[in-house]
Parts: sequence; structure tokens; C-alpha cells
Amino acid sequence: MAKREDAQAMRIMIVDDHELFRNGLRYQLAHIDPSMEIVEADTFHDAIHLAGSAPRLDKVFLDVMIPDMDWREALLALRDRPEPPDVVVVSGVGDARIIRAAIDHGACGFIPKSLKGDILESALRLVLVGGFSIAPQGVTPAVGGLTLAAGGLGGGAVGVAEDVPLTPRQREVLNHIHAGLSNRQIAQAMTLSEATIKMHIGRLFKVLGAQSRTDALAVARRKGVL
Repeated sequence: MAKREDAQAMRIMIVDDHELFRNGLRYQLAHIDPSMEIVEADTFHDAIHLAGSAPRLDKVFLDVMIPDMDWREALLALRDRPEPPDVVVVSGVGDARIIRAAIDHGACGFIPKSLKGDILESALRLVLVGGFSIAPQGVTPAVGGLTLAAGGLGGGAVGVAEDVPLTPRQREVLNHIHAGLSNRQIAQAMTLSEATIKMHIGRLFKVLGAQSRTDALAVARRKGVL
């Protein structure tokens, strides 16, 4: 991400009770955009207090396992501002129920803590520019029933997909394509060869009637698959 010259630096808040994870996420974010301002909180109450006193917050990365209050209440409190920040839920538990609840309460994405390297960077870059990311690695298969409106926030983003006969593998590949990953990165994320990924993408295009990645994403959105 290019450094902002004519705009205010992006303001980020990391909310997690593990200092090691906060430090790691701070490093990743600073690597993407050294100009951003990052604040941290290790409890939900501190996060809400900081959000209330901060002049502006653009993004909040919110863990769900902090014990001082229910994470859904904290998410709603952070979103209940005149200019609400985008909230990205991060969790070591890839449970479809948590992901659905996060979206229903206004989150703009879900990132598993298990993501590493290029995969994590791709997911972070997507949400930092306003995209909607549900990184599939480390998420239980039940999340396949979720469909998302690209770039959407809050209620209405979850729905029932049109009856498109995609296999679980094809849906996983489609989610990775949506996150902007290359064939090599998808292969690494799914622990498969690039040749196998190309095969899945070819079959995905055939099912969707698409000729390219961009076309496939457009068709998937139109049919409610993405």
C-alpha cells in the first residue's frame, strides 16, 4: 500500500489480550503501510474507551476471546459512533457461527489467526482498502453456506446462494481468488500443487460460465455465491 501524501494517516486499533499477537499484527500492518497510526487495547472496555476518546478510527482488528465482556456487545459499541470504524474480527477459532454473528453485528471481515505470510498480507491488504474478507484457511467447512456482498457491511450481507453446483474445493478456490491470491498463493494455502489449483479454477470457470478471474467473480456475485 502506497504511503498517503495528501490524506491523513490511517488510524488502526488492535484489540487482543495477547501481547505477542498484537506485536505480530502491528508488524504486519506497518510493513504494508508505515504511515498508519496504530493503537492497542488488551480489553474490550479499554477499546471502547479509546474509541470514544480518539478523534477518528478507520479500522479495528477485534479478537473474540477476551473475557471482560461479550465480544458482540463490544463490536456493536465500537460501531456505534458518528463515523464508525470498519471492524475486522480475528480469532483462533474458525467457527461458522462466530463468522455469521460477526457479519450480522457489522463486521467487515473475519481473519483466522492461523494465517501466515503472503496469505495474511493479502487478507489485510483487502480489508485495509475497504474490501470484505473472509479468509477460508482454518475455517470449518460449515462456513461454506455463507454468501457475502462484496465490500458490504452489517446486516444483509449474509444470504442463501443460488443453486450453483460448486464443490467445497471450488468454493474455497473462489474465496481465495476473491481475496486476490495468485495461483501459487492459493496452492500454498490449500496445500496443493499449482497444477491442481489450475484444474480447480478451470472447472470453476466452466461451472460459472466464466472466461477469466474477473468474470468469475462478477458471475459469482450476481448468483449470490460470493
